[in-house]
Amino acid sequence: MQPDYKNFSTADFLTDDYFVYHQLQPTPHSSHFWATWLEEHPHRQQEWQQAVDLLAAIRLGLDSYAQTYLPQETIQQLLVRIQQTNAQIDKTETPVRRIGWRLWAAAASVFLVLGVTIWWQAQTRSSPYEQHLATLDKTVSEKVNNTQQVQTIDLPDRSVVRLAPKSRLSYSVDFGQHQRVIYLSGEATFSVTRDSQRPFLVHANEVVTKVVGTQFTVRAFAEENRVRVRVQSGQVSVYRDQQTNSPIQQKGVMLLPNQQVVFNRNTDQFDKMLVETPSLIISPTRRKKGPAFVYNDTPIPQVLQELKDAYGIEIRYNKEALTNCQLNSSMTNESFEQKLEIICRTIGATYEMIDGQVIINGGTCQN
Repeated sequence: MQPDYKNFSTADFLTDDYFVYHQLQPTPHSSHFWATWLEEHPHRQQEWQQAVDLLAAIRLGLDSYAQTYLPQETIQQLLVRIQQTNAQIDKTETPVRRIGWRLWAAAASVFLVLGVTIWWQAQTRSSPYEQHLATLDKTVSEKVNNTQQVQTIDLPDRSVVRLAPKSRLSYSVDFGQHQRVIYLSGEATFSVTRDSQRPFLVHANEVVTKVVGTQFTVRAFAEENRVRVRVQSGQVSVYRDQQTNSPIQQKGVMLLPNQQVVFNRNTDQFDKMLVETPSLIISPTRRKKGPAFVYNDTPIPQVLQELKDAYGIEIRYNKEALTNCQLNSSMTNESFEQKLEIICRTIGATYEMIDGQVIINGGTCQN
């Protein structure tokens, strides 16, 4: 039984027998499988292609290059596989075909070397983070998290950053005096002190996140082809960093609590959606104890309004059709989606999540 490849990393592919076998001895069946899989999982193409390139580099003897990404043990195992495959090919091919194969391999090696070289140059170009820092004419303070734990950083304006492992952030030494600008490579959660006169800007890869005071998380590693911004509270605007001096903000998206946006660096597109697991939001007007979510003959519109207020998520439905519908249920421990499912089953409706909001389709009070 083949594993679930959709969460595979580059290293996972290179330790998978079926992937390696296909690269060394492709068959019509394996070629069809991987072509179909790549079409169905375009978000994993980068990891898959990097595994292909690394295996090609090992076949060419570029071990030092491969060691940049793989442990020596994995490289040795792949070398054994390559040698075994070459030995099998030598035994099964006729002398005439062997000569043709070697000529083809020699030509292919040239193209592979060129391809790997180009790929290597692309990987070693300066990252957007470093490009940002190169344009600054002020002294910056940089924080680098080389540990395995999240680090807490207190900024001069009393904002707090929780910096994830393998992440870096920088800001000017006069941060907060005239402007609040952060440059991030990696992942961090920001709890921003409110200041309407000085917006808080986070530059991460090709994306800028702008707030005046809220809590949100940005994930933007240089080697990943997506930038993700999630909002825990408040309001956030996210837009493409065009690197211009124009005072006009570029077109982007507005995020509210429990919403997120994913920016595809390959297509330059924003995809707005709800977070995977919406949580109760905290606001100054909300009681310390959250709603009980216990209902006895409670009108459905009232239930949906309480759900909207508790999670900060817009819920759209046909108010006229559901005015007289009621709910009898206790949903204290259920997740947001489980609550929606209970409500929809009660009224015979379905729901979908589009553009960071919930749309309830259909529904009736008739049994």
